[in-house]
Amino acid sequence: MQKKLTNIARANRSFELPASTVWAALAELDALAEWAPGIDGACVISEAKSGVGAVRSVTTAQFGNIEHHFTQWEHDRLFAYVTADSGPFSRTNTVYEIAPTDTGADVKVALEFEVKPGAITPEQAEAVLTKSLNATLQALELHARMPARRA
Repeated sequence: MQKKLTNIARANRSFELPASTVWAALAELDALAEWAPGIDGACVISEAKSGVGAVRSVTTAQFGNIEHHFTQWEHDRLFAYVTADSGPFSRTNTVYEIAPTDTGADVKVALEFEVKPGAITPEQAEAVLTKSLNATLQALELHARMPARRA
């Protein structure tokens, strides 16, 4: 039997907003610190401002500076990014997916992670990350509902 190398934390939320509105809020990469809990700063540091190849620098009080390297980008539907060496994690892979529904959109986020030896147990990390992902989706919905976003 092969040793499990990654663990996954997940969250999902139904939004009563058009998928395109949710995407617009999520895909505004420089605005992450305006709405996401625990994010103190965010800016795109690559020549590409969005899409595959874009790199966003994110600052957090807990883990310092983290770079998000975007590896997948399907407009109005999905994006993914990887990080390396942030806090107790040796690497992460985060995927956001948006699917239209009859009443709005379903948003799913999955975060694969590897913990550094001795830093935290995978079970502890999954519990903390799941709570954080749920809070992030709640904050995303509030941000997407802002009147300027719906105009």
